[in-house]
Amino acid sequence: MSKSLEMALRLFSPKGALHEPSPGNVSNLGRDEFLGALQAAAKKNPQGYQYLMADHLLDMEATQELLAHFSETLGSSEAAGMAMAILLRRPLPDQLDRLVLSHPRYDKERRRAAVVMEKAKRAHRAGNDHEYQRLLDERNGILGLAREYCVAEMMQSGRCPHCNGTGLRPRKADECPKCHGTGRVVPDAELVSRHFGVQMRQAVEHAVEEVIHQASDLARAMDRQVREMRVA
Repeated sequence: MSKSLEMALRLFSPKGALHEPSPGNVSNLGRDEFLGALQAAAKKNPQGYQYLMADHLLDMEATQELLAHFSETLGSSEAAGMAMAILLRRPLPDQLDRLVLSHPRYDKERRRAAVVMEKAKRAHRAGNDHEYQRLLDERNGILGLAREYCVAEMMQSGRCPHCNGTGLRPRKADECPKCHGTGRVVPDAELVSRHFGVQMRQAVEHAVEEVIHQASDLARAMDRQVREMRVA
C-alpha cells in the first residue's frame, strides 16, 4: 500500500486524530488534503474504496455496500457472500467447521468439555439421570460457546487458526502449510463450484478481481493527486 493511501486510511480510523500529519511531515500536506485526494480518487473507483474501508478499517457500511454490489452483479445473495469471503480473505461457510476444530481457543475449551463429559458418564453409570443431563448440557454449552467465539474471531480477523496468524507452524517455526505463510485464512474457491458450478465460480472470481483492480487504480490515482498537490 502506498504511503499516501495508508495515511488517508489512518485518518479515517477511530483514532485518526492521533495520526494528523504534522507540520514537519515530509508530505507538507494536512488532513483535509489527504482525505480530499482519497475521496476524489474514490469517485471513479467506488468498489475499490469500499474494499479498502472494509478490509483495513472493518467498516460495516462499506461491507454492506460491497455485498449489495456482488448480489447485483452475480444475481445471488449466497454467491455474493462467498465473493465477499474470498475478497476479504475470510473462510467460506463450508470451511468453518473444519477451521474451528483447529482454533487454539476451541482446543482449550474442548479439553474442558471432555472433563465435564467424563463426569457425565460417571453420573450415567451411577444411574443419576438428572445429573447426567445437567452435565451433558454443560458440556454442549461449553462447545457451543467456543464455536461461536472462534467463528466470530475468524470472520472478524481472518487469522489462520493453524498458526494463529503468525504464518509459522507452532514449535517448528517453518511456513504454515495451511495459509502458505500469509497468516490469513485461505478461502476455498472450489466450494463455489460445488454449490453453483464452474460458471458461477468464474463469475465470482472475475467480480472479486474487478474490485481489487479498482483498489489498485484508486491507489495510483491518489498518489498522482498527492504528488500534484505537493508541487502546487
